[in-house]
Amino acid sequence: AAFPADPSQAVLDHHVKAMTAGDLDAVMADYADNALLVAPHGIAPGQTNVAGNDVFAGKANIRKFFAVLTDKDHIVGVRSMDSHAETLADGTIVMHWAQFPHTPQQVLGEDIFIIRGGKVLMQNITVEAAKH
Repeated sequence: AAFPADPSQAVLDHHVKAMTAGDLDAVMADYADNALLVAPHGIAPGQTNVAGNDVFAGKANIRKFFAVLTDKDHIVGVRSMDSHAETLADGTIVMHWAQFPHTPQQVLGEDIFIIRGGKVLMQNITVEAAKH
């Protein structure tokens, strides 16, 4: 018997494809209007530092974050990324990623996505501390 593809995985696949293309509007199409994104402090300007993290509430604020990641100065890192995802529960996916894998510039991290009704409701981004 054939099973339908996980709709949450389809949202994540679209997100990764849109990010790699640097298509900000396509990236934002994946987010609910009231979505929440938590990311390490300092990636995008203008957010409040909450215990080392920036909290982007609502689609307009989340757009500010992804505008930085898809700009000409940061898209190289996005395009270098290797990733794989694991589904934890219905609509909850962890994406493990590496930017500039296997190089001295490598950056490792995880994104946890909560997806409902074909939209990202919550995303939490963690970046592994650099090892010196």
